Amino acid sequence: MRVLPITLENIAEAGAVLKNGGVVVYPTDTAYALGGRWDLPTVRERILTIKQRQDDKFTLICVNRAQVEKFFPLDRTTQQLARRYWPGPLSIVVSNTAAVRVPDNEIARQLAALAGAPLIATSANISGQATLYNAATVALKFSHVIEQPDIILDAGRLPVVPPSTIIRVNSGQITVIRSGPVTVEGLGIRG
Repeated sequence: MRVLPITLENIAEAGAVLKNGGVVVYPTDTAYALGGRWDLPTVRERILTIKQRQDDKFTLICVNRAQVEKFFPLDRTTQQLARRYWPGPLSIVVSNTAAVRVPDNEIARQLAALAGAPLIATSANISGQATLYNAATVALKFSHVIEQPDIILDAGRLPVVPPSTIIRVNSGQITVIRSGPVTVEGLGIRG
């Protein structure tokens, strides 16, 4: 596990690691994320091992709405919400095991672009422990696990903000799964 400062070269290196099936800790607009290519089962298994977690439901991040729609169909209501809240901390359930968003963090979006696929963006911590906002603390926590991420991109201390809001849209009806910075009640959007 290497801890690298944020530079263009290190972002490119992390992107190459991700593209080739590696696991990276990276900053997002809500916290540090532990991630890798969502479309590779070996990456999903490795992330579960690192986090010491059983639940395989993940939030994913994409570079833009076009990358989201390449992998997941969005209905009209979901497209309206995406236009209004992306980039930002709104995650939309797109399958039984995934919710997706476009983060308001340039580094995270660059990594999704370099990887060429949606990235898992689960909180960079051991399952059940506190969300971490400092790369040094992430490195310390993961130094005690057998399976470790390949790279930690160190953007310093991130602002402490709540995790993304997670919603499900079904026939135009919006259900909030997890409350967060974005509130969508009362929008009046119909499918």
